[in-house]
Amino acid sequence: MHNQPPSPSDTIAPTKTITYDTPDSPQINPNDLTAANFRLETTNDETKYTPGLWSSGGSTAVSLSGNQTQDENSMPATLSRHFRANIDTTHTDIILVVCGFVGGLVDGLSFNAWGSFSSMQTGNTVFLALGVSGQPAYPAYLWAKSLIAITVFIASNIFFIHMHRFLNPRRRSTMIISFGIQTIAILIAAILVQLGVILPKPEDPRAPIEWMQILPISLLSFQAGGQICASRILGFDEIPTVVVTTLLCDLLVDPKLTAKGNPKRNRRIGAFLALFFGAMTAGGLSKATGMASSLWFAMGLKLTITLGWFIWKREGRRKSDVDV
Repeated sequence: MHNQPPSPSDTIAPTKTITYDTPDSPQINPNDLTAANFRLETTNDETKYTPGLWSSGGSTAVSLSGNQTQDENSMPATLSRHFRANIDTTHTDIILVVCGFVGGLVDGLSFNAWGSFSSMQTGNTVFLALGVSGQPAYPAYLWAKSLIAITVFIASNIFFIHMHRFLNPRRRSTMIISFGIQTIAILIAAILVQLGVILPKPEDPRAPIEWMQILPISLLSFQAGGQICASRILGFDEIPTVVVTTLLCDLLVDPKLTAKGNPKRNRRIGAFLALFFGAMTAGGLSKATGMASSLWFAMGLKLTITLGWFIWKREGRRKSDVDV
């Protein structure tokens, strides 16, 4: 038997367009549906990933294709990344040496005019201990000034330590806020002296204590606490900015004291000289132009440091911050 050829009725009919009776709906071809499905299945998976505004460590978030979104290039986003970035600690020891000069400046002024230290609490501790036995007889209540200075200094350390921990220790915005507060404290003290609220001349040791002097002493002690906290946060323990005793001891016990390259030795010597010349400058300015000039000078230095953090170089990226 031979196979019969297929009859015309057995031939395969061509694909027909399926129409629907809905008046407003367009006609849909099954082939068009297949093509549409294919296009949906081959969509680039990168569209599923939307980069956020921030990546780890404050670095710019980048999509998988390596292109930044338009929002990431906007001015607000750029400024946010700038102020959220950590500062580079390279050369910040220079900042701390300047702070040491400010410490000597305000302490020279404070002791000469008000009989109490603002930064170096060793002297205040001795005055407080002598006060237990009623010494010295003049000026009276010197121990009270010293007690207040020590208390404010301790409170300042607690405040600045927790502020830095809460806001991120070396973040640019944190450093600006920290030194901005220190600048404001000196500014208020300078205004009090300039306006005559606090006598702009050294007090008579035999005169009754002027309790208004506690205001500038407290303000200067408060800013001193911010300085020493900054030295620890920036990692330069050899520049405490407010104390000389341990600085000199650490300098002399350094086994590499005479070595050619010894950055820590150089920083300690620089910090000692800065504090010394700061106190000497306070004495000279007090004789030549008055007490307020030392405070304005100290405030100007702190303001310069505060503004410097705005443009300070940011910390380099770590491996964990590299975009993928």
